[in-house]
Amino acid sequence: MADQPKWREKRDRDGKVIPGCWVTDGGYTVALCRLPDHRYTITRPGGSAPFAYTGKREDIVPLIQADMSASEVPA
Repeated sequence: MADQPKWREKRDRDGKVIPGCWVTDGGYTVALCRLPDHRYTITRPGGSAPFAYTGKREDIVPLIQADMSASEVPA
C-alpha cells in the first residue's frame, strides 16, 4: 500500500488560505462542498474537474491511492 499523503491548506494566488480546501504533497486537491449535503471533491494534479466525489472523509485517501496506482506506468 502507498504511503499516506501529506496535506496542507490550499492557498490562493495572494497566499490566503482557501477555507475547506487542501492539497496533498502529490498535488491532489480535496475540497469540502456543503450544498446540499457535505461532500468532498477530489481533483487530480493539474486537473480542472474532480474525478471523485465522496460524502465520507475516510474514503478520500483510498480514492487518491487507487487513482495513483491506476496511473502508474509498469516498468
